[in-house]
Amino acid sequence: MRFHHPVVTGIKSFIILILAAVIMYKPAVSRIRQQYMDGYIDYFEENVSEGEDGASDMMISVPDSEVFAIEGEAEDTDPPECTAPDESLESLSAGVLTSTREDGSHNDSSLQLIGVIDIPSIDTKVPVWEGVSAKALRFGVGRYPLSSPLGTSNGNCFIMGHRNRHLSTIFCRLQYIKVGSSVFVTTKEGKEIEYKVAKTAAIPPEKVSDYMTATADGQSKLTLCTCITERGRGWRFIAVCTSSEF
Repeated sequence: MRFHHPVVTGIKSFIILILAAVIMYKPAVSRIRQQYMDGYIDYFEENVSEGEDGASDMMISVPDSEVFAIEGEAEDTDPPECTAPDESLESLSAGVLTSTREDGSHNDSSLQLIGVIDIPSIDTKVPVWEGVSAKALRFGVGRYPLSSPLGTSNGNCFIMGHRNRHLSTIFCRLQYIKVGSSVFVTTKEGKEIEYKVAKTAAIPPEKVSDYMTATADGQSKLTLCTCITERGRGWRFIAVCTSSEF
Protein backbone atom coordinates (compact mmCIF):
# COMPACT_ATOMS: atom_id res chain seq x y z
CA MET A 1 0.00 0.00 0.00
CA ARG A 2 1.38 3.39 -0.99
CA PHE A 3 1.60 5.94 1.81
CA HIS A 4 0.47 9.47 0.96
CA HIS A 5 2.03 12.05 3.21
CA PRO A 6 -0.47 14.86 3.92
CA VAL A 7 2.13 17.54 3.08
CA VAL A 8 2.84 16.00 -0.32
CA THR A 9 -0.87 15.62 -1.02
CA GLY A 10 -1.46 19.23 -0.04
CA ILE A 11 1.30 20.49 -2.35
CA LYS A 12 -0.09 18.48 -5.24
CA SER A 13 -3.59 19.84 -4.63
CA PHE A 14 -2.23 23.41 -4.47
CA ILE A 15 -0.35 22.99 -7.78
CA ILE A 16 -3.48 21.58 -9.44
CA LEU A 17 -5.53 24.55 -8.22
CA ILE A 18 -2.94 27.01 -9.54
CA LEU A 19 -2.85 25.33 -12.94
CA ALA A 20 -6.65 25.30 -13.13
CA ALA A 21 -6.77 29.00 -12.25
CA VAL A 22 -4.23 29.85 -14.96
CA ILE A 23 -6.13 27.83 -17.57
CA MET A 24 -9.51 29.32 -16.69
CA TYR A 25 -8.42 32.93 -16.12
CA LYS A 26 -8.64 34.30 -19.67
CA PRO A 27 -11.90 32.53 -20.59
CA ALA A 28 -13.43 33.79 -17.34
CA VAL A 29 -12.38 37.38 -18.04
CA SER A 30 -13.73 37.15 -21.58
CA ARG A 31 -17.03 35.81 -20.30
CA ILE A 32 -17.32 38.76 -17.90
CA ARG A 33 -16.39 41.14 -20.73
CA GLN A 34 -19.15 39.64 -22.87
CA GLN A 35 -21.64 40.11 -20.03
CA TYR A 36 -20.70 43.78 -19.84
CA MET A 37 -21.11 44.19 -23.61
CA ASP A 38 -24.49 42.45 -23.53
CA GLY A 39 -25.50 44.83 -20.75
CA TYR A 40 -24.47 47.88 -22.79
CA ILE A 41 -26.45 46.59 -25.78
CA ASP A 42 -29.54 45.96 -23.64
CA TYR A 43 -29.26 49.43 -22.13
CA PHE A 44 -28.89 50.99 -25.57
CA GLU A 45 -31.86 49.15 -27.04
CA GLU A 46 -34.07 49.96 -24.06
CA ASN A 47 -33.30 53.67 -24.06
CA VAL A 48 -32.93 54.64 -27.71
CA SER A 49 -35.98 55.40 -29.81
CA GLU A 50 -36.62 57.42 -32.95
CA GLY A 51 -36.28 61.12 -32.14
CA GLU A 52 -36.00 60.65 -28.38
CA ASP A 53 -34.49 63.65 -26.57
CA GLY A 54 -31.02 63.00 -25.20
CA ALA A 55 -30.43 59.89 -27.31
CA SER A 56 -27.51 61.58 -29.05
CA ASP A 57 -25.65 62.04 -25.75
CA MET A 58 -25.57 58.55 -24.26
CA MET A 59 -22.55 58.51 -21.95
CA ILE A 60 -21.57 55.20 -20.35
CA SER A 61 -19.03 54.35 -17.67
CA VAL A 62 -16.98 51.18 -18.26
CA PRO A 63 -14.59 49.24 -15.99
CA ASP A 64 -11.13 50.75 -15.66
CA SER A 65 -9.34 47.57 -14.61
CA GLU A 66 -6.34 46.31 -16.58
CA VAL A 67 -7.80 42.85 -16.02
CA PHE A 68 -9.80 43.52 -19.20
CA ALA A 69 -6.77 44.47 -21.31
CA ILE A 70 -6.71 42.53 -24.59
CA GLU A 71 -3.61 40.68 -25.73
CA GLY A 72 -1.64 42.76 -28.19
CA GLU A 73 -3.47 46.05 -27.68
CA ALA A 74 -0.14 47.78 -26.97
CA GLU A 75 1.19 46.70 -30.38
CA ASP A 76 -2.07 47.55 -32.16
CA THR A 77 -1.62 51.29 -31.70
CA ASP A 78 -4.04 54.01 -32.80
CA PRO A 79 -3.23 56.11 -35.85
CA PRO A 80 -1.14 59.15 -34.76
CA GLU A 81 -3.73 61.66 -35.91
CA CYS A 82 -6.52 59.95 -33.99
CA THR A 83 -7.91 61.70 -30.93
CA ALA A 84 -9.31 59.15 -28.49
CA PRO A 85 -11.59 59.63 -25.48
CA ASP A 86 -10.20 60.24 -22.02
CA GLU A 87 -8.21 57.21 -20.84
CA SER A 88 -9.18 57.73 -17.20
CA LEU A 89 -12.36 55.69 -16.71
CA GLU A 90 -14.07 54.90 -13.44
CA SER A 91 -15.27 51.42 -12.58
CA LEU A 92 -18.81 50.40 -13.39
CA SER A 93 -21.08 50.64 -10.36
CA ALA A 94 -23.37 47.73 -9.66
CA GLY A 95 -26.33 48.07 -11.97
CA VAL A 96 -25.46 51.69 -12.92
CA LEU A 97 -24.49 52.25 -16.55
CA THR A 98 -24.85 55.98 -17.03
CA SER A 99 -22.42 58.45 -15.51
CA THR A 100 -24.60 61.54 -15.38
CA ARG A 101 -24.08 63.81 -12.38
CA GLU A 102 -26.95 65.27 -10.38
CA ASP A 103 -26.57 68.61 -12.18
CA GLY A 104 -27.05 66.91 -15.54
CA SER A 105 -23.40 67.11 -16.64
CA HIS A 106 -21.32 64.07 -17.53
CA ASN A 107 -18.37 62.49 -15.83
CA ASP A 108 -15.17 63.12 -17.82
CA SER A 109 -14.31 59.42 -17.51
CA SER A 110 -17.28 58.16 -19.53
CA LEU A 111 -17.43 56.91 -23.12
CA GLN A 112 -20.13 57.75 -25.63
CA LEU A 113 -22.18 54.82 -26.87
CA ILE A 114 -23.21 55.71 -30.42
CA GLY A 115 -24.76 52.51 -31.73
CA VAL A 116 -24.85 48.76 -32.10
CA ILE A 117 -23.59 46.59 -34.96
CA ASP A 118 -25.30 43.24 -35.60
CA ILE A 119 -23.87 40.72 -38.11
CA PRO A 120 -26.14 37.64 -38.00
CA SER A 121 -24.09 35.55 -40.45
CA ILE A 122 -21.13 35.45 -38.05
CA ASP A 123 -23.16 35.65 -34.82
CA THR A 124 -21.62 38.97 -33.81
CA LYS A 125 -23.41 41.82 -32.04
CA VAL A 126 -21.34 44.52 -30.35
CA PRO A 127 -21.62 48.07 -28.95
CA VAL A 128 -20.10 50.91 -31.00
CA TRP A 129 -18.19 53.59 -29.06
CA GLU A 130 -17.14 57.03 -30.18
CA GLY A 131 -13.34 56.86 -30.54
CA VAL A 132 -10.82 54.04 -30.61
CA SER A 133 -9.13 54.27 -27.22
CA ALA A 134 -7.86 51.07 -25.60
CA LYS A 135 -10.77 50.99 -23.16
CA ALA A 136 -13.37 51.55 -25.87
CA LEU A 137 -12.04 48.57 -27.81
CA ARG A 138 -12.02 46.35 -24.75
CA PHE A 139 -15.83 46.47 -24.58
CA GLY A 140 -16.88 46.64 -28.22
CA VAL A 141 -15.74 48.43 -31.35
CA GLY A 142 -14.94 52.08 -32.00
CA ARG A 143 -15.56 54.70 -34.67
CA TYR A 144 -12.38 56.26 -36.01
CA PRO A 145 -12.92 59.97 -35.22
CA LEU A 146 -11.83 61.36 -38.61
CA SER A 147 -14.28 59.18 -40.52
CA SER A 148 -17.95 59.93 -41.19
CA PRO A 149 -20.60 59.55 -38.45
CA LEU A 150 -22.22 56.16 -37.87
CA GLY A 151 -25.20 55.82 -40.21
CA THR A 152 -24.06 58.60 -42.50
CA SER A 153 -25.98 59.04 -45.76
CA ASN A 154 -22.89 60.17 -47.67
CA GLY A 155 -19.44 59.12 -46.53
CA ASN A 156 -17.45 56.32 -44.95
CA CYS A 157 -17.74 55.35 -41.28
CA PHE A 158 -14.62 53.42 -40.26
CA ILE A 159 -15.05 50.96 -37.38
CA MET A 160 -12.14 49.27 -35.60
CA GLY A 161 -12.29 46.22 -33.33
CA HIS A 162 -9.93 43.72 -31.74
CA ARG A 163 -9.80 40.08 -32.68
CA ASN A 164 -10.03 38.18 -29.41
CA ARG A 165 -10.20 34.39 -29.70
CA HIS A 166 -11.40 33.64 -26.14
CA LEU A 167 -15.08 32.73 -26.34
CA SER A 168 -15.21 34.43 -29.77
CA THR A 169 -15.86 37.92 -28.45
CA ILE A 170 -15.65 41.25 -30.31
CA PHE A 171 -14.51 40.89 -33.97
CA CYS A 172 -13.08 37.36 -33.75
CA ARG A 173 -15.25 36.04 -36.58
CA LEU A 174 -15.13 39.09 -38.84
CA GLN A 175 -12.71 37.55 -41.34
CA TYR A 176 -15.30 34.83 -42.07
CA ILE A 177 -17.87 37.32 -43.34
CA LYS A 178 -18.87 36.92 -47.00
CA VAL A 179 -19.59 39.40 -49.77
CA GLY A 180 -23.34 39.98 -49.80
CA SER A 181 -23.80 39.37 -46.06
CA SER A 182 -26.02 41.79 -44.15
CA VAL A 183 -24.65 44.13 -41.49
CA PHE A 184 -27.28 45.91 -39.38
CA VAL A 185 -26.46 49.19 -37.67
CA THR A 186 -28.65 50.88 -35.08
CA THR A 187 -27.69 54.51 -34.49
CA LYS A 188 -28.07 56.57 -31.32
CA GLU A 189 -31.07 58.23 -32.96
CA GLY A 190 -32.80 54.86 -33.09
CA LYS A 191 -32.49 54.35 -36.85
CA GLU A 192 -31.71 50.84 -38.11
CA ILE A 193 -29.77 50.63 -41.38
CA GLU A 194 -28.98 47.49 -43.35
CA TYR A 195 -25.63 47.36 -45.12
CA LYS A 196 -24.37 44.71 -47.50
CA VAL A 197 -20.75 43.61 -47.66
CA ALA A 198 -19.46 44.80 -51.02
CA LYS A 199 -15.80 43.90 -50.67
CA THR A 200 -13.37 42.16 -48.33
CA ALA A 201 -9.60 42.45 -48.35
CA ALA A 202 -6.48 41.45 -46.44
CA ILE A 203 -4.08 44.38 -46.31
CA PRO A 204 -0.77 45.29 -44.63
CA PRO A 205 -1.01 47.73 -41.69
CA GLU A 206 0.41 50.63 -43.70
CA LYS A 207 -2.53 50.43 -46.12
CA VAL A 208 -5.23 50.78 -43.45
CA SER A 209 -5.13 54.58 -43.67
CA ASP A 210 -6.38 54.34 -47.27
CA TYR A 211 -9.72 53.07 -45.91
CA MET A 212 -10.02 55.37 -42.89
CA THR A 213 -10.79 58.84 -44.13
CA ALA A 214 -14.29 59.90 -45.05
CA THR A 215 -15.34 59.87 -48.69
CA ALA A 216 -18.04 61.98 -50.31
CA ASP A 217 -18.95 59.95 -53.36
CA GLY A 218 -22.69 59.89 -52.76
CA GLN A 219 -22.67 56.50 -51.01
CA SER A 220 -23.30 55.41 -47.45
CA LYS A 221 -20.32 53.24 -46.52
CA LEU A 222 -19.39 51.28 -43.43
CA THR A 223 -15.85 49.89 -43.25
CA LEU A 224 -15.05 47.26 -40.61
CA CYS A 225 -11.45 46.49 -39.63
CA THR A 226 -9.74 43.94 -37.39
CA CYS A 227 -6.49 41.98 -37.14
CA ILE A 228 -6.05 38.80 -39.15
CA THR A 229 -3.73 37.29 -36.56
CA GLU A 230 -3.83 37.41 -32.76
CA ARG A 231 -2.15 40.02 -30.57
CA GLY A 232 -2.41 42.96 -32.96
CA ARG A 233 0.45 42.07 -35.26
CA GLY A 234 0.49 41.41 -39.00
CA TRP A 235 -2.05 42.18 -41.69
CA ARG A 236 -5.53 43.56 -41.24
CA PHE A 237 -8.88 42.32 -42.50
CA ILE A 238 -11.20 44.89 -44.07
CA ALA A 239 -14.90 44.55 -44.94
CA VAL A 240 -16.35 47.44 -46.96
CA CYS A 241 -20.15 47.65 -46.71
CA THR A 242 -22.65 49.83 -48.58
CA SER A 243 -26.29 50.73 -48.04
CA SER A 244 -29.00 51.55 -50.56
CA GLU A 245 -31.41 52.91 -47.93
CA PHE A 246 -30.55 56.56 -48.54
